[in-house]
Amino acid sequence: MKLFKLSLMNLKQNIKNYGMYIFSMILSIVVFYNFETLVFSNQFKQLENLEVASSIAGVSAVVLSLFFIFFISYSSRFFIEQRKKEFGIYTFMGVENNKIAFLFTQEGLLIGIVALVGGILGGIISNKLFLMALAKISFVNKSIKFEICMPGVIITLIMFLVILVFVFIKEYISLVNTDITKLIYATSIYQNENNKNKTYKGILGLIVIIIAYVIILYYKKFNIPFPIAIMITVLMVILGTTLLFKGFFTFIVSKLIDNKNFLYKGTNVLSYNNIIFRIRDNNKVLGQIAILITCCLTSAIVAITTKSLLVQGKDSEYPYSLTYIGDINNEVVNNAINLSKEKIDYKLTTEVIPYEVESSQIPLANNINIIKFSEIENIVNNRELNDKILKHNLKNNQALLILPKNYVNGFNFNISIDINGEKFNIIDSAPLSLFGLFKENKITLAVNNSAYNELSKTIGKDKFNITTITLKNFDNTKEIASYIRNNSDIDLYSVNEFNPNDYGFINAIYFIGLFLALVFVISVGSIMYFKCISDASKDKRRFDILRRIGTNQKYINKAIYKQIGIFFMIPALVSITHSIVAGYAITDLFNQNSILLTSTTIVSFLAIYLIYYILTARKYISLTK
Repeated sequence: MKLFKLSLMNLKQNIKNYGMYIFSMILSIVVFYNFETLVFSNQFKQLENLEVASSIAGVSAVVLSLFFIFFISYSSRFFIEQRKKEFGIYTFMGVENNKIAFLFTQEGLLIGIVALVGGILGGIISNKLFLMALAKISFVNKSIKFEICMPGVIITLIMFLVILVFVFIKEYISLVNTDITKLIYATSIYQNENNKNKTYKGILGLIVIIIAYVIILYYKKFNIPFPIAIMITVLMVILGTTLLFKGFFTFIVSKLIDNKNFLYKGTNVLSYNNIIFRIRDNNKVLGQIAILITCCLTSAIVAITTKSLLVQGKDSEYPYSLTYIGDINNEVVNNAINLSKEKIDYKLTTEVIPYEVESSQIPLANNINIIKFSEIENIVNNRELNDKILKHNLKNNQALLILPKNYVNGFNFNISIDINGEKFNIIDSAPLSLFGLFKENKITLAVNNSAYNELSKTIGKDKFNITTITLKNFDNTKEIASYIRNNSDIDLYSVNEFNPNDYGFINAIYFIGLFLALVFVISVGSIMYFKCISDASKDKRRFDILRRIGTNQKYINKAIYKQIGIFFMIPALVSITHSIVAGYAITDLFNQNSILLTSTTIVSFLAIYLIYYILTARKYISLTK
């Protein structure tokens, strides 16, 4: 009972130190509970077209639970480091190691239970708002009622209690077996066993990362399937990042220190001499942080890329107001447009030859359309697309492959294709929504006019015309489409049929992905905060000595901001570089704009990361005064 009271007293005294941990835990549990409601809530199950969101939420909850094991384990180690000297003093007072370890375990469990109760209550309170936001962004028009999802509460409770108990039993055993001398001097020593210069490992890590980048950026050229390329890249990036932090950055910083002009400029002599020991002692943690930030940024890029598919969905499905098979001057169509008094922006008629190719020639496609390259130029110019494919000047044996806009571009299409005994070399491929989803949205092969005319003589018996009409008032086609269908048997494809609700699940995935990324960012920021604060106790004595010899606090503060900034910056730079490469690969796969999407993600991350940096530096200064 006395140990329990002592645990409560210690918890009250150290609540400020635990504040960041409790906040991160509560937010994580709130998100976890809300994800569980997407799996088990009867109310959510009644929402249409969101089955995919429920599955994604379930997978995300599993990912979060695995991440929590790491986060809670690391946080508990941080608190042990902070309190080891205190526990050493207890030992000299005659308190047995097992009772000290039990004291810490109780305190850790109390913190976890406080966070767990707060997280579940926060999840219950925020759940209605969470579901309302998800329904709104997914175009689901349904009222959401307040409810308590008992399966979600039970699973959240069991999951976190199991993790907490497992982690603190592990730490209890570790603390019981800890040497008393290490307890006393824990806050004043560095990990000397890690201080060897491991430059070669660091350079090897850099080489491994570069090879991984080459694989993911040029997997099409090497004819590596995208799933295999991404798996190889992930494994190599994890290995390379781990090796990189073992010696590469200490090598770089040591070279900077050797430059006396740089070293004695401003506060560099204090900041950089100190940071080299920080990197050596914490290379494993910094590598893990870089990998976690990369996961966070990549998941956010995937979420935003998925969202952009919705934004471009209408343009991909319906690039024209009206599309049909037939002549450009169809009498019924003209009458319908005249009666509606709508103005035509432009009309296009494209002649198409359908052709069946061998399944092995073009991945995922058996039937293709063949058209003239001049028709492609006409479409691109009228729609003002300024597409890169216009730069080509096709020869008779050359062709361009036009992929549907929503086509996953994970293959190397620089191949040869046999058409009626004649070989055509595909010199380039590009995503372009030629006719939307009209006529199955087939892959199109563009050849020059001369080659097309020859093919038309031999395989053109089933060729047909696709006429497309774009109105000044693009979407006002409902009455026109109704008139055409009532007065003819034309196979019509009209923009008024577009249904944004079909993309609701994409918005749901986007919503869940951003929440998952947010939890990662805040947890990673907290880990960096804990790591730097644990080092503050080691540095307090050094800064006290500097103050005694006349160094003013302003100089010390500037050195601390620079030192913490470098410590935060190094894993961020590595992970941002990883995410830029990953962002290019992902956006290229889905035919999206890499620069805009990746930049948006990185800037958002840096804004949150900067807040953690400022909070950490200020706390560090207060602890070293």
